[in-house]
Amino acid sequence: MMNTVNHFDAARAVLRDYLEGYPARLTVSAQQPLSDALSNEQIGADSRLLTFEYNGVLYTIPMSVVLSYNVVQGSIGGQEWLMTFCNACNTGMVFDPLVGGQIRHFQRRGSYDGLLLIWDEESGSFWQHITGQCLYGPSQGEQLRQITVTRQMTAAEVLAQAAPAQMLISTLTPEQEQLSRMMEKMRDKPERAEGGILETIAVEDTRRPRFELGLGVWTENESHFFPLVLLHAQDSAYLAQVDGRTLLIYHQPEAIAPVAAYVDARRAWWEREVLRLDGGRYIQDDLLYTVDGRTQSLERPMQLLMRWYGFALTFPGCRVAM
Repeated sequence: MMNTVNHFDAARAVLRDYLEGYPARLTVSAQQPLSDALSNEQIGADSRLLTFEYNGVLYTIPMSVVLSYNVVQGSIGGQEWLMTFCNACNTGMVFDPLVGGQIRHFQRRGSYDGLLLIWDEESGSFWQHITGQCLYGPSQGEQLRQITVTRQMTAAEVLAQAAPAQMLISTLTPEQEQLSRMMEKMRDKPERAEGGILETIAVEDTRRPRFELGLGVWTENESHFFPLVLLHAQDSAYLAQVDGRTLLIYHQPEAIAPVAAYVDARRAWWEREVLRLDGGRYIQDDLLYTVDGRTQSLERPMQLLMRWYGFALTFPGCRVAM
C-alpha cells in the first residue's frame, strides 16, 4: 500500500463515536449458503450486500447490517478478519486485525478527513479505515495487513458468479433497523452531513465534485480515479494505462459497482451482457473466456467504489481520468 497520511492533526479529528448509544462493532461466527438465505426469503434477489472474496468463496453481509455497525469482525478457516465501511465515503476494506502477534478488537470511533476512524480496544489507538494506518495513539505508525477489498453487489449478482457464496448471519434490533434506514439516506445523499465532513478536512482536492462516485484504483506506485459519469459516457467500458499495463474498467448491466481488470486488448464493447474484446475473447459474469471457450480468472488491482473527496484525501495527488 502506498504511504498516504504523513501527519495527523488531532485538532480537526472527531475522536468519539458519532452514533453513540448504538453498537459500534458486529462480531459474526455463523454463516449459511447465500442460496439458502434467498430461498428462505431472508433476503431478496435485489437485496444489497457488501461482499469480499477469500480463498475462492464470496462472503456477503446485508448492507442494512453494515450501515448500522460499520465495523464487522470474524474468523474464516483460522484467518481473523476485520471489515470496515464508511457511510459517508461509501466504501470499506478487509484487514487482518493481528498487530504484533495480538488480535485487536476494533470498533467505529469518529472521523478524520471526512472518513471513518476505527479504534482498537486493546491500545486505544485510531486507524484509517482504508489504508489500515494507525494515525493516532500508542500504536501510531503500525499498519494493518490488507486481506482484500470489499465490493457492493446484489444477491442476484453474487449468485451469477462462479465462486460459491456464503452469507454471514446477523440480526438487527428495531432500533438498529431504524438507524440503518437513516444511514442509507445519508449514504445516498452525503450532503446531509456535509458540515460535519468539512470540519475534519484541511485542504480539499477540487478537481472533481466533492461527492462524485467513481472507481478508485491503486497499485504500489500509482493511484487513479475513474468517475462513473466518464465510464457511462464510454458505454461502460473504458481502457486506460495504469502502472504500464492496460486496465479495463467496466460496469456490467444491472451491477451496483464497476470493476477493473488487467487485459491484453485494444478495444472492448458490449453485446448485451457480454463484454467483447478484440482477438475473440470476452468477459461474462466476471470471468474471461478465451477463443476456445476456456475460462480464466481476471487479474485485478486494488479497487473500491468511492466518493471523490475520500479517494483524493486518502491518495493525495491521484490521477483522474477525464
